[in-house]
Amino acid sequence: MTTKTITIDPRVALTEESALVDHYRNRALVLAQTLFERDVRVAELEKELADMKDQAAVAATDREE
Repeated sequence: MTTKTITIDPRVALTEESALVDHYRNRALVLAQTLFERDVRVAELEKELADMKDQAAVAATDREE
């Protein structure tokens, strides 16, 4: 099997490299935003669960009385 070498203009290579870096930077920002939103939602659900447990405990106490 033979391999072929292609000469790429350094300016073209730099442009492609820059575009790839921009793509990964944007992807990292999107992922960070997604994780932040997920963490906020998890905190909301944890609070909701804690409130439900508190309400259940109060209801159980009321029934005992």
